[in-house]
Amino acid sequence: MAVSSSSPLPKTLKIGIVGFGPFGQFLAKTMIKQGHTLTATSRSDYSQLCDRLGFSFFRGMDEFLEAENDVIMICSSILSLTEVVMALPLRRLKRPALFADVLSVKEYPREVLLKVLPEESDVLCTHPMFGPESGKDGWNGLSFMFERVRIRDEAICSSFLHIFQSEVNVLKGKFMSAFQLVDLGLQNAGNVM
Repeated sequence: MAVSSSSPLPKTLKIGIVGFGPFGQFLAKTMIKQGHTLTATSRSDYSQLCDRLGFSFFRGMDEFLEAENDVIMICSSILSLTEVVMALPLRRLKRPALFADVLSVKEYPREVLLKVLPEESDVLCTHPMFGPESGKDGWNGLSFMFERVRIRDEAICSSFLHIFQSEVNVLKGKFMSAFQLVDLGLQNAGNVM
């Protein structure tokens, strides 16, 4: 669906990144440029890098989840996804959040996230079809796939998707319903979910 000119501007988000390796760092740079507030956690210590980039790095998952992020973006490897999600102390969430993965496969992450996350958590599966090498000169002309798996807070979800929509010119989303699968080929900056 297109957003009319009377729609509110996208919200500035507080985004927590789980897995701050090369791909998490790559996405973080654009999110910072767009004015979003970030936090990060990872197995390796990236506290100095996060400090240079101007945001907090948490060694402990408890403190990370208590930081009241709007979005928790999972940037782990496919192989470690289940372990990473199972290790999240979800009882520490102070409010529901949108969980978004950025893995290159969708069925497996969707199943894991729906199985492990609390029912009140929103789930968005994404696949930026680019990375640090192909996107080093910008994201324009690159593609981004997503599936709104379980979304209750449309404002947060739309604002998160706008991060990508404002940088690429091809977004492709699908909505699942009980009766049909609709594939939306959303093109150019004028079309938003």
